[in-house]
Amino acid sequence: MIQRLHRLGAAAALTLGATVLAPLAFAQTPPPAQEQAPTQQAPTQAAPNPGPAPTNEELVDFAHAATDVVNIRKSTEPKLQAAKSDDARTKLQQAAEKQMEAAVRNNHLSVQRYEQIAMVVQTNAEVRQKVLQIMQNPAKS
Repeated sequence: MIQRLHRLGAAAALTLGATVLAPLAFAQTPPPAQEQAPTQQAPTQAAPNPGPAPTNEELVDFAHAATDVVNIRKSTEPKLQAAKSDDARTKLQQAAEKQMEAAVRNNHLSVQRYEQIAMVVQTNAEVRQKVLQIMQNPAKS
């Protein structure tokens, strides 16, 4: 699930700009490639269900959660870069992921619903514009 959060967050961040939406997980180093090529291709994953259309209240909650997630990520990145070992980086990543998940829940969304709304924001220009307006004018929401 964390990898899916990362992919959705990364795609949404690219769509809205690097500081608008951030993934709930930090990219982790992928495992080294195996020496033998796989004999079969892995089945492609079906696109996750975007769920019901987000309400205006959910868009406000999403915008606030995304802002919190961005702030957590920004504050954690320098610590990750300064970490002296893989173990220290892993611990920092895990702590940040827990903080990001808590930020989502504190904004009245489940992680699953946050992912669903991120997918809608990524693919629907009208919804994306609403979220951007909320993020730019948080006092009015």
